Amino acid sequence: MPRILILSFILLASGSSVLAQTAYPVPEPRPVSGPVLVGSYYFPGHFNAARWVPMARAGFPHPLLGYYRDGEPVVSDWHIKWAVEHGIRFFAFDWYYDYRTGHVHEHNNALELGFLRARYRELMKFAIFWCNEESGDPDYTEAQMLLLARTLRDRYLRQPNYLTFEGKAAVFVSQPWRLTKRFGVDGTAAIWKKMSAEAGVEILPIALAIHDQVTLAQAGFGAVSGYNYADVNVPKGQLQAPYDTMVTGYETMWKQATEKASLPYIVPVSPGWDSTPWYGDRAMVRTNSRPEKFRVMCEASKKYVHPRLNAVIAECWNEFGEGSYLEPTDRYGFGYLDALRDAFCPENPHHADFTPQAMARTVPTYDDLPIFTESDVVAQGGNRLFNPGFERKWGWVDFSGGEAQRDEAVFRSGRRSALIRPGDQGIKDLDLIAVKPGETVEIWAWVRAEPGAKAVVNCALFGPANQWLGRYCPIGESRSREWTRISKTITWSDAEAAAIDLEIAAHGGRVWVDDVGIRKH
Repeated sequence: MPRILILSFILLASGSSVLAQTAYPVPEPRPVSGPVLVGSYYFPGHFNAARWVPMARAGFPHPLLGYYRDGEPVVSDWHIKWAVEHGIRFFAFDWYYDYRTGHVHEHNNALELGFLRARYRELMKFAIFWCNEESGDPDYTEAQMLLLARTLRDRYLRQPNYLTFEGKAAVFVSQPWRLTKRFGVDGTAAIWKKMSAEAGVEILPIALAIHDQVTLAQAGFGAVSGYNYADVNVPKGQLQAPYDTMVTGYETMWKQATEKASLPYIVPVSPGWDSTPWYGDRAMVRTNSRPEKFRVMCEASKKYVHPRLNAVIAECWNEFGEGSYLEPTDRYGFGYLDALRDAFCPENPHHADFTPQAMARTVPTYDDLPIFTESDVVAQGGNRLFNPGFERKWGWVDFSGGEAQRDEAVFRSGRRSALIRPGDQGIKDLDLIAVKPGETVEIWAWVRAEPGAKAVVNCALFGPANQWLGRYCPIGESRSREWTRISKTITWSDAEAAAIDLEIAAHGGRVWVDDVGIRKH
């Protein structure tokens, strides 16, 4: 059975003293370090309860902190404590950004609301790993790149603990070729110079690529690295291979990156890979990964450390959906962190690892997870939407991905409704509902609007790969100040649409939503 934590901000052990309840939940860290700068990528993917559902359904991994809220400073402080006590001196945060609008995605709450407000943040450096993985070929412009530079400057690069190498601010770039394809090689180099001038600090772009380093150097990149070589040595057509062959395969990649290299290499290491939580029986799995084998990989990596940057980076602190993580879990405890510390901090012996459970300290976790079963559908009269009455804090987000707002003063039934304020644009359900031609689907929502406002209900249409098709099926609209049911029954005929979600938008003022649904007949 999946483990579902019950209450947020609860004491994780009984019998705690008043002192334990009033003390800061995270004891002061005791950092250690070795001769090599050790970092770790950090996946900020646990910003709402639904993000933990794949792990809960799979039954693993289960972090020692529980299903935590990764935008909470207390969570970040536990992560900082455990990281620095095992020799990790910086996090490179996966960073999600809309280059057209300058919007910093809610995906980044772990950095913005957690790490940057943490009590112990000064004990660690941090860097931005720009995940420029937009669908299609991005049409970057110089103005957009300068906006990116200002965003980095104003939010991060001025922070005293931002990661630098030789006085340059490190920025990891997931898809460097997207830049050279758009601007050309010389144009990309010129863009980086203009971005540095705009930011007021020289930027060190680090490309996640190891081939054609001459071109990358000409394009202004100052170093190369990698995220994860998860599929190295996996036989063609197979989904499983031993972690042992991952260890040897990584060394092959390190050799390729460093032989006849044109740029310094930040050496990546990985504790393994098992993407079962995300992909089920389609997952790629590196079998028989163990902390002691990870230590072997770490020891071998030291031969490839570049003398100038003198750095390695692990993937990842907490990529639980992909099964590549250092963060302590029920299964391995602190094993992977201890292996990392043994390899890179040999002068610092093992120490006592404290957990919130052992100290009866509080951890901000989700009260429950939106695990939806067919019995839930039956209990809701066939309604296939999560949380249709907005009684819980999961299942619904605003159009930018943030948690939908609730109103406990206005509701049609239960104890609360969803509130869409001016400027919020609207809300949508998190999980897509599969549809196919010939099916009859009833769609409804109860809405009310303040004077001058209008509620608009639509279904967004998605293709087989869950990509938005760029169009909607209109359900209806209302300007009524009273609760009004907007509904439509459709016999599906759109051959391209394989799934839908329900979206409610507000125009001209506040709108309330309650008791929504999608039912197949």
